[in-house]
Amino acid sequence: MLTSEMRAAIPLIERLEKEGHEAVFVGGAVRDAVLGLSVHDIDIATSALPEQVMALFPKCIPTGLQHGTVTVVQEGVTYEVTTYRTESEYEQFRKPSSVVYVLQLDEDLLRRDFTMNAMAIRQSGNVYDPYDGLSDLRELRLRCVGKASERLQEDALRMLRAIRFLGTYGLRPVPSLWRGLKAYKPLLRHIAMERVHAELDKMLSGDAPDRALAWLGASGLWADFKEPVPPELLARMQESTKLGSYEMAALGLLEHTDERWSAILLSLQSAEKDAQDLLMSLRFPNKRMALIMSILQLHTEMAARLNTDDESGIRAAWLASVIRFGEKAAMHWLHVVQALKPRAGQVSEAIANRLFATLEEMPVKSLKQLAIGGNELQQALSRKAGPWMKEMLNRLLIAVASGDVANEKDKLIERSKLWNEEGT
Repeated sequence: MLTSEMRAAIPLIERLEKEGHEAVFVGGAVRDAVLGLSVHDIDIATSALPEQVMALFPKCIPTGLQHGTVTVVQEGVTYEVTTYRTESEYEQFRKPSSVVYVLQLDEDLLRRDFTMNAMAIRQSGNVYDPYDGLSDLRELRLRCVGKASERLQEDALRMLRAIRFLGTYGLRPVPSLWRGLKAYKPLLRHIAMERVHAELDKMLSGDAPDRALAWLGASGLWADFKEPVPPELLARMQESTKLGSYEMAALGLLEHTDERWSAILLSLQSAEKDAQDLLMSLRFPNKRMALIMSILQLHTEMAARLNTDDESGIRAAWLASVIRFGEKAAMHWLHVVQALKPRAGQVSEAIANRLFATLEEMPVKSLKQLAIGGNELQQALSRKAGPWMKEMLNRLLIAVASGDVANEKDKLIERSKLWNEEGT
């Protein structure tokens, strides 16, 4: 059952055991190894105290000493090594106020959220499974370790983690877990929006975002975030994400997480302000929010044109949109609209291919690529700087992008003088 990543960490296990300590692999790596999935971060749990761990390994980082965690660096790879522990009362339904170190692995695993995350693998490769996580995985069910009511009240973020696991691993919740999600979802109001955003991103970046969103809609957790979802958008979410009648985009076709966010908002026919308010409440970084909003705004610009047979009008609108919103946003939009459902504004493959081709053929896509700048334009026309410069440069950019004028300085000056003389 040992993966190559775990085998690389065996020297850490052996060193700890040589000194009389117990040490095992735990966490998501164990779960994914059992499922035959790729394994990433390797976590180790041990009976050794943090100071004992730090004394055994030359390169350690005290990343979480208050919780018994030390990061050990070996051959350039980092491993989190955490002392067996139990946890005291949780503060604000999120973090334990203190931890108590214990000697028994069973006690450490008992504090974990779900049975599939409460397994361990010894260096022999044998799986240690005191709470029947293997059985739950075989039966495709998600179950809390111990009482669901206790686990969810300890850390309310576990409710969103549950939804993510249901989607990612194709599971179904046991009745006690589902009742707990319904009963304790108001506790999500204690969870920072940054944490909520991180979980939602993980849901959407997984292999089954559609399924995860369907469970999220069925649970009603959207309605209980610390900062509320705009009412009209929330109503659309609850209507559109009913389990078994999912009507959103085929999100799995999209590789980029922000494309998936954009597709969701377009599928919900979100108003621009509602979309922006949601992204701001979820603490999206400015760069990501700007990209998503550009995709939504570009869609608004193109939607009316795409419903006509005016090919020249579609091309003109597309050139203007690429220049206004940028090549990156334009490319992302093309990916998104091919994944949308028809009622949400899906673009046919034929039209998408034409737009892709036009994008590739554009000789310039931004003012930086234009063969003339503002100072040169000002000198050529003997005019003082003013708003006219930006207007003229943008007009020249569109003319070059459409193939009407060559991107050569003398040609651009000639055209700008003509427009200037005509006063147009």
